[in-house]
Amino acid sequence: MSINKPALQPNHCSDLIRMGNKFDGGYVVPKSYISGTDTLLSLGINDDWKFDKEFQMENPNSKVVGVDYTVGLGFIVKKTLQNSVKSLINTILFRHDKRNKYWTRLLNCVFFYSFFRDKNIHLKRRVSDKSDQLDISLDELIEQYCGSKSDTVFLKMDIEGAEYQVIGDLCKHANRINVVAAEFHNLDTKSNEFNQFIEAISEHFYIVHIHGNNYGRYVDSIDFPETVEITFINKSLMSNVKVSKNSYPVEGLDFPNNPKKPDYRLCFE
Repeated sequence: MSINKPALQPNHCSDLIRMGNKFDGGYVVPKSYISGTDTLLSLGINDDWKFDKEFQMENPNSKVVGVDYTVGLGFIVKKTLQNSVKSLINTILFRHDKRNKYWTRLLNCVFFYSFFRDKNIHLKRRVSDKSDQLDISLDELIEQYCGSKSDTVFLKMDIEGAEYQVIGDLCKHANRINVVAAEFHNLDTKSNEFNQFIEAISEHFYIVHIHGNNYGRYVDSIDFPETVEITFINKSLMSNVKVSKNSYPVEGLDFPNNPKKPDYRLCFE
């Protein structure tokens, strides 16, 4: 098994910014396509929707559709208590970075239902390649919850391996999707699925950023991290495409997901 690393070489994009957390949970995305998006479709939110809030602050006219079957009232209460205790402990121990991390997550929980109301919605469903009482397909999410066929979508997803199931629906609706920011898991055991995903999405999108998640391992057998975050822009939105001259991670944009460990250096040969 091997990763098709040359296919992952990003193309140049001049207005990339970081949104969301500085460390884990943040994504590097093109600023100019946020304002032109009608719906942020956020798949897999857990207790961190800082990206979603910052997106809507940048584009107040947008709608946010958050999808996560693990998040409900019991989850919110549990996380509120956990983050309160952790924030207090780290305040007492003068661990400011950790205190800020858990304080932010505490505020996320406290204001969850005030954010996901009115035009913003949260669906307690599991993203899959099918739809039933629990599962919901990307096709149904876009058709039912993302406005009319002329409305544009910004797709963010961290769905713990289910990303490989949605590639068919993603390509089906590629004409509506401006940007995809996604985390890919298990590259060592799902190399074929990952390569097939990249091959399929590359018919419609350019890669403009990639970052290795250092909470996962660096796998010697594939000479690459087992978990990576990739940002794609629709080909219809880019002209004069040139290969990026950046080294990865990019200084000032990328930060290690786990700040206690060094970031992974990526090469594409």
